[in-house]
Amino acid sequence: GDKTEVLRAINNLDYAKMREISDFFFRTNGIYQRLCKYMANLYRYDWMITPYILDEEKANNEKVLTSFHQALTLLDNFNVKAFFGKAALRVIRHGAFYGYMIEVDATHTVVQELPANYCRTRFDVNGRPAVEFNMKYFDETFRDIQQRMRMIKAFPKDFQKGYILFKEGKLPADFAGDKAGWYLLDPNYSIAFNNNGEELPLFISVIPYLIDLDVAQDLDRRKMAQKLVKII
Repeated sequence: GDKTEVLRAINNLDYAKMREISDFFFRTNGIYQRLCKYMANLYRYDWMITPYILDEEKANNEKVLTSFHQALTLLDNFNVKAFFGKAALRVIRHGAFYGYMIEVDATHTVVQELPANYCRTRFDVNGRPAVEFNMKYFDETFRDIQQRMRMIKAFPKDFQKGYILFKEGKLPADFAGDKAGWYLLDPNYSIAFNNNGEELPLFISVIPYLIDLDVAQDLDRRKMAQKLVKII
């Protein structure tokens, strides 16, 4: 709740610190929490599928209806509204949402959320953001070796491959020459959303004013208490 610390994090573009501050105020400040939730659910996230047939004379109606039904079933099972509401709230609170698509079967696809502090995107591949994941996440988060191995096996094979390369020292060096463990995930399955290319929590600049408001309210309460004491 220190205003100077908040402003320092914003000025230094310390994304990890800003996410920590944003989470703290989301849990402890009702005004900030309501603002984030309101903006995240402002859109309805409705969706619609329209079949498009290139050649109606050669089209097989049965195949078209089958494909159309499969697409509808896939999106129904995916629960689009719930996913985008969750992703939007993450972008507002953390400045970014990173995920990895997992195809369970022909009619079920889920998105596994990734820790934003261990993800980054610096360029696009075929119009989609290329997500890099820092494989140090497993070593730093799961100290117990057996638990770490269970978690690695629970992740998609792309992560398992990247972790093996990381432990063997075969991951390429960073653009600054830093071998920090960054591994490029498959762009066909990785997902990234942010605020117009930036990863600042959307309302991080509001927090210093909320701190000032808390200070002012505390002063008002003290003045009121002093008046009550005088009355008594």
